[in-house]
Amino acid sequence: MFDQVGDMLVFAAVARAGSLTRAGQALGLPKSTVSRRLAALEERLGTRLLLRSTRKLALTEAGEAFLERCQRLADDVDDALALASELSGEPRGTLRVSMVPDIGAMLLQETVARFSARHPRITLELEESGRYVDLTTEPYDLAIRAGALADSSLVARPLVQIVSGVFASPAYIAQHPPPETPADLARHAFVVLAGRTRFDRVTLQAGARRVEVPLPGSVTVSTSGMQRGLALAGAGAMIYPVRFCEDAVASGQLVRLLPDWSTAPAPLWIVTASRRLLPRKTVLFIEHLLSDLRARDVKGEGVC
Repeated sequence: MFDQVGDMLVFAAVARAGSLTRAGQALGLPKSTVSRRLAALEERLGTRLLLRSTRKLALTEAGEAFLERCQRLADDVDDALALASELSGEPRGTLRVSMVPDIGAMLLQETVARFSARHPRITLELEESGRYVDLTTEPYDLAIRAGALADSSLVARPLVQIVSGVFASPAYIAQHPPPETPADLARHAFVVLAGRTRFDRVTLQAGARRVEVPLPGSVTVSTSGMQRGLALAGAGAMIYPVRFCEDAVASGQLVRLLPDWSTAPAPLWIVTASRRLLPRKTVLFIEHLLSDLRARDVKGEGVC
């Protein structure tokens, strides 16, 4: 019985790591032991769970179905270890976080580094993805999400507010006269960010004035990092968080257009599933995010 449970945990680790070597490192086992236990599990089940090649591993159909159960078991083991560590006063375990690409990393990388140094027994697994993960069924402890939240069954806490402005490179401006009003933006080319829906219109505000303007896209990208890079290269103007353009504006790489106009503050959220009590490792991470950002005074124009 114990061997079977152990083999299931090994399989879950291999599927998560995508490599026998990396799974062995995570489990503290030699690669040969991981391979042997995986083979024993497949023999016991009478079916192949993984297709192996010299370059990668791929789940079979049976492997995908079996992995769901094994991952639940792995999560339960993690929770049990976390509970035990809480009772001993020393938090540990794996904390899986899904976060919005680029912006989450630029804002949180220093904060996450400090958390990792403070809690070395907590293993962080951070995934930057535009994919909307299902916290109720997928093995994530929390998510950092931007904008409006569609699922009201989740528990959300506001982290910061993101304010964006209009930016372009001097090379682009040299070829295109700067806009004098928001309506002039219709004559400009934009590097447009596409997410679950294409971001091709924006509402700008200046005090009590509000106006919706189109963003004629010359280039459409899927990450804000690519958006910023192309704008710096002169491919077009962009709508981008003010905070993350401050250095480029100061160095002359970017120019803020229509500086009196910006987007309404858009929230960045900490989101957790409401289906169970949060382990202490998750609570500690959330509290650290909030307190660290307050200590860094992340507020005002750009992020507040």
